[in-house]
Amino acid sequence: MKTVVSIICAAMLFGGISCFAGGIRIGDTPAARIAKDASIPGKGKQGECLPFAIALQKKLQAAGVPAQVVVYGYETGGVPTVGTDGEISAQPVGGAAARASHAAVVYEDRGRTYMMDNQSWTPRWIHNASPVQMAQQFSGINYSVKMARVMNGVDGQPKLPMASAPRQIAAN
Repeated sequence: MKTVVSIICAAMLFGGISCFAGGIRIGDTPAARIAKDASIPGKGKQGECLPFAIALQKKLQAAGVPAQVVVYGYETGGVPTVGTDGEISAQPVGGAAARASHAAVVYEDRGRTYMMDNQSWTPRWIHNASPVQMAQQFSGINYSVKMARVMNGVDGQPKLPMASAPRQIAAN
């Protein structure tokens, strides 16, 4: 045990923790660093998702990264519960699902599609799909995305090539 602790201490002293991965920081691309920038207006602030998304999109595009803002409406599914049959489902809190909307940025980085909002600290890798499907992947199982669309007219930039990406799609 003393040997392991000594090796870890020596590695931290002489090369930092990154020496364990040969100095390579996985997921640390210029686009990811821009997306994680805490100085973008609206970052971490409730109700500031759209101003944040627009500012992040502009910053990514200025760096040559294809990006677009996706706005979507959703219902919260409530608290996850396990039924007697072992199935996990969401029970609405207070008997009814709450409705809300949100905005996030979808961008391409090294052949992968990522989504980032003002409440996240790191971008989330998602599959390139329709806006509804991407918003659902990003939001998780406790939310039911009802509609999503790519904002048009943000700096007049072209849209990312999304699979089946019409202007507005209603969830099934």
